[in-house]
Amino acid sequence: MNNMGPLLLLSLLSLWGTAVRAEHGASTDGKSPAFCGERECPKFQLIQQYDSFELRAYEGSQWVTTELDDGFLGFGMVTSFRRLFNYISGKNSQEKKIEMTVPVLIQYPLKDTGRNATMSFFLSPSLVNPPKPLDPAVYLENTSPLSVYVMSFGGYALDYDYKKKAKALAEKLRNLGLSFDDSVRTTAGYNDPFTLINRHNEVWYKAK
Repeated sequence: MNNMGPLLLLSLLSLWGTAVRAEHGASTDGKSPAFCGERECPKFQLIQQYDSFELRAYEGSQWVTTELDDGFLGFGMVTSFRRLFNYISGKNSQEKKIEMTVPVLIQYPLKDTGRNATMSFFLSPSLVNPPKPLDPAVYLENTSPLSVYVMSFGGYALDYDYKKKAKALAEKLRNLGLSFDDSVRTTAGYNDPFTLINRHNEVWYKAK
């Protein structure tokens, strides 16, 4: 995927270009951090700010998820994104259009846990009973409150960039003696491809 930036970007552009025109749902409460832009994102409390990363405590939340396809030349990511996008565009049990949120979350197992990599879209708490997906490869899930160590960075990020930042975050956590779950690396993307400046990307490790 490292060498597929331009082609992959064009593919995601076409999807995001439609996503930004999806019907709007409930508005946010105005307290979202600036990097969420105009989109709703999961609520969290900043627990501690370190030199180059932070510890956040997230509320329990709901997500729509699918496995992350490997795919030819990295285009499996586009396939996975399309499944989730189709769900929020009305391919669900209620034919309901759901507003695009952030971040797009990807979880990569780093050890032999029996899990596959997944991609998820956050679902607003205002969506009390999310419609069921029609695609058997898409499913709903709820996460309990959790604390995560987060390193943020800007620019257009590809897999290489996320891996580099995740490695840096893991090294800092170990050097500080902070306990974290190193079995899963999580990446969070907040911007559509049309956003040229002030882009925001994150890597997460769950705190123990």
